[in-house]
Amino acid sequence: MVDNFSIGLTHVLMAIALWRLLYRDDLDREVSPRLLWQQRRDAESAEEDGRADA
Repeated sequence: MVDNFSIGLTHVLMAIALWRLLYRDDLDREVSPRLLWQQRRDAESAEEDGRADA
């Protein structure tokens, strides 16, 4: 009984993990790490410019 429960539990948890991975929004977009870095840098510089104006 315990063996069946533990096997079933691990399989259900793996299925949930797979389900969550497959339905992520960022799975549909391929973004290079360099592009992500540039976007973050631009956002930070815009934020700093906004603070300097205030």
